[in-house]
Amino acid sequence: MVKTYSVRSADRVPTQCTFLYFWNGTLEQGKVWDLSESGWRTSMKHPIPPGSETTVYLALPDHDVYKYMIVNMATVCWSDGKTAGWKVSHIDEGAKSRLDQFLNGAGEE
Repeated sequence: MVKTYSVRSADRVPTQCTFLYFWNGTLEQGKVWDLSESGWRTSMKHPIPPGSETTVYLALPDHDVYKYMIVNMATVCWSDGKTAGWKVSHIDEGAKSRLDQFLNGAGEE
């Protein structure tokens, strides 16, 4: 099977943070490995099919603690078993500012 790829609209920053998402009526937890303003790559306990949409909570580091931010709607673009690529479908301005702040600071470490 041949995979098709599209060009990303933003570079992904390597990171390791927890994310929470709703799937089949349950709040599930996974790990974010690469993050950008438009999406991320994750590992999860259970596979989730491409095209799935859900609310996502990203636990981003803020000094010595992790604080959750909400992505109102995220879509799974691709899935390879328990690894998946997600894109941001809808995010409010406050959360987008928080994400941008994290991404801009990540490059300075």
